[in-house]
Amino acid sequence: MRQIRELLRLHFDEGLSQRVIARALGVVRSTVERVLHRFAASGLTWPPDPALSDAELERRLYRAAAVTGAVKHCVRPNYAEVARELARKGVTRRLLWQEYRDQHADGIGYSVFCDELAAFLGDRDLAYRHDHVPGDKVYFDFAGLTLRYGHGEAHAAHIFVAALGWSNAIFAYAYADETALSWIDGQQRAFRAFGGVTRIGVPDNPKALITRADHYEPTLTAVYADFARHYGLIVLPARVRKPKDKAAVEGAVKIVEMRILAAARDRRFDDLPTLNAWLAEQLAELNAAPFQKRAGSRASQLLAERMHLAPLPTTPFEAPTYLKRKVARDYHVDVHRQYYSVPYQHAGQCVEVRLTSDHVEVLRNDSRIALHRRAPQNQRFVTEVAHMPVHHRAFRDPKIMQRAAAIGPQTVALIETLFAKRRHPEQAIRSAQGVLALVRDHGVAALEAACARAVALDGIGYEAVRRLLLTAKVQAPLPLPPVTHEHLRGSDYYRTATEVDHVA
Repeated sequence: MRQIRELLRLHFDEGLSQRVIARALGVVRSTVERVLHRFAASGLTWPPDPALSDAELERRLYRAAAVTGAVKHCVRPNYAEVARELARKGVTRRLLWQEYRDQHADGIGYSVFCDELAAFLGDRDLAYRHDHVPGDKVYFDFAGLTLRYGHGEAHAAHIFVAALGWSNAIFAYAYADETALSWIDGQQRAFRAFGGVTRIGVPDNPKALITRADHYEPTLTAVYADFARHYGLIVLPARVRKPKDKAAVEGAVKIVEMRILAAARDRRFDDLPTLNAWLAEQLAELNAAPFQKRAGSRASQLLAERMHLAPLPTTPFEAPTYLKRKVARDYHVDVHRQYYSVPYQHAGQCVEVRLTSDHVEVLRNDSRIALHRRAPQNQRFVTEVAHMPVHHRAFRDPKIMQRAAAIGPQTVALIETLFAKRRHPEQAIRSAQGVLALVRDHGVAALEAACARAVALDGIGYEAVRRLLLTAKVQAPLPLPPVTHEHLRGSDYYRTATEVDHVA
């Protein structure tokens, strides 16, 4: 309608001929003639009323409605179901249309079916333009393309990729696998390369990081949750089969694959450090290259975004180890054959043990119930006095002593010595229970004899007594205690008089 208004202006105001108007507007002369005839037949005058809209002007000039085919009234396909079926392998639009026509012989034709399906899918495929905020989000994923490294048998190097949402800065690093440690280490290295931490992290949905990939509330693994707390990061995993949730890193992965990895597809690197050194050089060139459709480069935009990033933690994250344990009757938990105490009220309960290089933390329903420093390997028991019941702080377990007395005095002596050698009495309960349990397999007499021998040899403990019982048939006799009476002659009796004079 803008062109029609210009045509009328050139005719009435400028007084130009139809040929000149046609040449100015880029149309044929007959078109100018038809428009002028329609204007004359419409009853309008020049200049037109300023309130006359384009829609009203079109209606006045073109009173007759456009000739369109009659809409066929029939049962339409369920296009939502058609779209689901079309996603299945081997299913085509013509096949689905044919199935529809088999049920509705008077249905729409194939061309109408395709047009209406395209309109339905077009409404669903509308894209949301996300306006990124500096320092807000970072995206993580592994590339699908791998590189080779190693001498002899080649190994696949998996490429971890991270991308900032606002600056589009890219980081990549090669790993031997895609385990949780590789994911977490890659994210730490990405934060150090970017110079700070974003507010939100958007990883993919790997089993190494996500224990339950729920569409609405995915559950992070305990280690990844610790990592997020350490860096103050809000983790929003991408939904399953929703690549647009992490479109920034999807694009970054394609760029890394096409510009870097594809060029080295036939190359074999000596080892991972060599590969990562080469990869760092390629990334520096990639980030320094100017954008094609915006000013600057990824490197220059990263400098601007860096001031919006949160500072890095003073210490790097140390991935802990989590263990499921049941608290024993002596209110200790087994941690790789070392035993750490918890409050005695939790005896018999299942707990979670969180191990780091320095500490042992015991959790019950995500609440800490005990915290210890890691003990040296030669220390088996770590007991905190506050975890003991009152009667254990001063006395030994009376039932153990009663059972030992029923076996014999040598067993009582060994148990007494066992408790005396421990820093806290309850530390000896487990060993004492093991010693007393040996009576079931070896009998009272054998255990009493083994305990006597263990006390004489200072082999105090369950393992020492058990070994003595197993080797009882080949044991040498114990040395007899010295006996003195008037008929025994000492070494001085056999000394000669010469020796006595010499000594004198």
